[in-house]
Amino acid sequence: MSKNTKRLPENLRFGPLFDEEEVEMVCEVVRSGRLTQFSSSLVAEFEDAFAAYVGAPAGIAVNSGTAALHTALAAAGIGPGDEVIVPAFTFIGTVGPILQQQAIPVFTDIEPQRFCISVEDAARKITPKTKAILAVDMFGHPADLDPLRELAAQHNLIFIEDACQAHGAKYKGVRVGNLADVTCFSFYESKNMTTGEGGMITTGDERLAKLCRMIRHQGEENWGIIRRLGFNYRMQALQAALGLVQLRKLDMFNEMRRERAAIYTEALSDLGLQLPGESPKVWSVFHVYSFLLPRPLAERRDEIVERLKEERVPVGIAYPRPLYASPVFAHLEGPFDCPVTEDVCSRVITLPTLQSIPVETAKTIGEITRDVLSEYMK
Repeated sequence: MSKNTKRLPENLRFGPLFDEEEVEMVCEVVRSGRLTQFSSSLVAEFEDAFAAYVGAPAGIAVNSGTAALHTALAAAGIGPGDEVIVPAFTFIGTVGPILQQQAIPVFTDIEPQRFCISVEDAARKITPKTKAILAVDMFGHPADLDPLRELAAQHNLIFIEDACQAHGAKYKGVRVGNLADVTCFSFYESKNMTTGEGGMITTGDERLAKLCRMIRHQGEENWGIIRRLGFNYRMQALQAALGLVQLRKLDMFNEMRRERAAIYTEALSDLGLQLPGESPKVWSVFHVYSFLLPRPLAERRDEIVERLKEERVPVGIAYPRPLYASPVFAHLEGPFDCPVTEDVCSRVITLPTLQSIPVETAKTIGEITRDVLSEYMK
């Protein structure tokens, strides 16, 4: 039992932050009976609004962040045998679409402070088969986009940004969304804004935008004219209705996430942990709050997580192992040479930053986490 006298409720769970505005918007769609992209104008309205928010000429709405990445890879012409540079520290949704295109993920190490892809290691792993660099804005902190874009241009590669955790994040004062050839977002229920499920592709390349629109709708160019293989990745009007309301609240939600992250930092700042921060050129939106234990405690990480769960802290591990350690990648030839990723995966612990967490509850989470960790730091 923690020495902290405060207690968290049992089965603590936080989801999206909705009010009557979302409810009424969705009810209007249901009443209208116009539920699809083709029977309602809402999907197009959401595309235009989101593209304007991130400063991109085009937005293409799809039904998940994974679908956004798969569509982007297909539109970029990534196919059998092509290599795609991708970080080893990420969610399967980033890399699964590479395999779906029968291409080869080339797992690349991360930098040790922000957990984003290492530009230096990416450069080392480019080969004549490389066709794309896929960078991830990890936990709401943008990757170092300028040198990555320059590296891609130097080798004539497509540069794709996975911003599925970074809605509204800024790189050098500019929101992510038009800083790569293609940028992909997710609107899953845990994201900084949500449509339940859903995704968005943004781009300044008119050709890629046209291809993405075609691919998300069965590869159809015009009615009855199927130009290429495509998928059923369309967004529903119900999702777009939620998205339009949530987008108007996104800046507020991001400030709320940053506030909760600051609460955790204040609680944990003098324990000798590696806490998340921001590069001087970045404004992070703290999708989650992931910190590192000191290396001597790495072997006790899972034990510590279980202790925190006993105290009802909604704790997790993002991510517990490098992605290449999953059986689905067993056919790839190693070694993968990602020592920073291996180290981070062995020590990382994650706390939630959802805007639906009351400030006082976030303070209690921070205090209890501090108490439990202090027991192990003696």
